[in-house]
Amino acid sequence: MKIIQVAHALHPTDAASRQLLNMDKLLRALGYKTAMYAHKLDGSLAGRVARMEDFAAAPEDVVIYHMTTGTSFNRWVWNYPRKVVLFYHNITPARYFFGNAWGSWLKCLRGRHDLKKMASNSFFAWGASEYSRRELEAVGVEKTSVLPIVVEPKTYMGQGEDGTVLRYQDGRLNLLVVGRGVPHKKQDEAIEAAAWYRDHISSDIRLVLIGNIKPSYEKKLHALVKKRGMEEYVLFAGQITDEALCTWYRIADGLLCLSEHEGFCVPLVEAMIFGLPIFAKPAAAIPETLGSAGVLLSDTSPQGVAEAVRRTLADELALVRLKKGRAERLAVFSPGSVKARLEADMKEIVRLWQA
Repeated sequence: MKIIQVAHALHPTDAASRQLLNMDKLLRALGYKTAMYAHKLDGSLAGRVARMEDFAAAPEDVVIYHMTTGTSFNRWVWNYPRKVVLFYHNITPARYFFGNAWGSWLKCLRGRHDLKKMASNSFFAWGASEYSRRELEAVGVEKTSVLPIVVEPKTYMGQGEDGTVLRYQDGRLNLLVVGRGVPHKKQDEAIEAAAWYRDHISSDIRLVLIGNIKPSYEKKLHALVKKRGMEEYVLFAGQITDEALCTWYRIADGLLCLSEHEGFCVPLVEAMIFGLPIFAKPAAAIPETLGSAGVLLSDTSPQGVAEAVRRTLADELALVRLKKGRAERLAVFSPGSVKARLEADMKEIVRLWQA
C-alpha cells in the first residue's frame, strides 16, 4: 500500500502546500510508502513532487486530496474510480468577496458546491480544526477527524535576520498583521485601531501589514491611511521572505488578527513560537487555534482593540499567563503531537480501506 497525496497546486510558501509536504515526511516516518502529485507545481518542488500527468496508483493505494478552493481540477476527485481521503483546508464563504473580488467570489462559491460533491466520494476526511471538521460533517462525510497544520518551530528559529527590518527596532510599538490582504481579513479595522491608539494612547506605534494585498483592496487601505493621516504609522511590507518575516516576529511587540474567517490561522502559531502577545477577533477557528495563548477581543471597535493592547502589554501577570498559554498550545501543535494524531487516524483509514 502507498499513501498518495494530491493537490491542485503546490508552492513552498503556501500553508496548504507546506501541510502536504510535512504530512509526507510524517507518513514516511511512520513507515508508509508515499508519493505526491500536483496539477500545478512550483519549479522548486520538481523532483520531490510529480505532476498529475504522471499520476499512477494501484488499487490498494490510498489517495489523499488537499482541497483549498473551487477549481475545475476538483472534478478529478469525484471522477476518481475509488473513494479518497479528503484534507479540507477550508474555503472562505463567498459572501466576503461579493462586490469587491468577483473572481474570488466565484471560486469560493464553486468550492463550497464542489465540497458537497466530494463528500460522496470520500470515505474519511480531515479538517485542520474542529471548525472545519464540523463543515465536513455537515456535508455528509461520515468519518472525520481534526489534524492541525504542522508548524515546526525550528524552521522559524533557524532563520537569520534581515537587516532592512532591524532598522524598525526603534522604540515604537510594532504591531503585525500577517496574511493575505482581502476584505474579510480586516486590515482596515487594524488601521482604525492603530489610529485610535496613536490619537488617544501614544504616537509611538507602527502597524505592519505583511502579505500580498488584492489591488482593489489595497487602494482602499491606502485611501484609509491617508484619510486618517497614518502615512507615518502604517507600513505596507507586502510579500516578504521567510527571513524578513521571522525578523519582524523577533522585533514585534504583538500580533493583531481581526480576520472574520480562518480555517486554522498559521500566523497565530508563528507568533506563539516567537513569544508574541496575540490580540484576535473570536471568529471561525481562531478561538480554537489560539486557546489561552492570546487575548480574544470582546470589543473589536478601534477603541476596544487599542485599549486591550495597552492594558495587556502593561500587565506583567497577564503576560505571564499568555506565556504559559503559548507553551500549552505549542505542545498541541508540535510535530510530535500531530504525528501521534496522524498515526492513529491512519490506522483507522487503513482499516476502513481494507474492510
